[in-house]
Amino acid sequence: MTIEYRAAELVGVSYPKRQIDVVVMPYETPTQVAHAGRLITEVVSRGAYGAGIAGRKDIRVNRDHDVTRTCGRAIRFHPSRQDGLVAELRMSKTELGEETLTLADEGLLDASAGFSLLHDAAGKMAANAEVWEARDRRRLNHLYLHHVALTPEPAYETANVLAVRSGPALPERAAEGERPNLERLEVLRLVEVAADMDRRYGLGQH
Repeated sequence: MTIEYRAAELVGVSYPKRQIDVVVMPYETPTQVAHAGRLITEVVSRGAYGAGIAGRKDIRVNRDHDVTRTCGRAIRFHPSRQDGLVAELRMSKTELGEETLTLADEGLLDASAGFSLLHDAAGKMAANAEVWEARDRRRLNHLYLHHVALTPEPAYETANVLAVRSGPALPERAAEGERPNLERLEVLRLVEVAADMDRRYGLGQH
């Protein structure tokens, strides 16, 4: 079983919650990646990780894909978000966990997912786990997530820190296909402003 690495989208850092939010893999978004020594286009099918991932509590967060440098764990998955598979990561109260929060907040770390094609207990690959739609186009239908890593060298260059948040949950996508970073930043800024007004003036309290 081969473990592959792909960039995940780091979308928020919350110090009060010791939490980092990532889009582990975007759905139905063609992305150029390196595979078997060549560049291909890869697409992750919606629901590729299965609904069962929502209840998994065993996925660790490592620095640089190094299993000896665990800095936290995934506490919640949202497999039905418009963006893709969204994960909430909680950093441990250790020196490495503190360092990871700081570096992520400063935009010096990106996220990367370690995954494999889904196999059953006997080691047999799930039917149509991957489908080659063309010689250079691969569709991933059934996947297993091994871990999430935080690293200064993402799997591909388009991974970056989109926002730093201090509490409010990320809004859902208004429509499929909306992905501009500036639009996401503006939405998150407005959420922050609204939350600050609530705190200052007690708006929304009855």
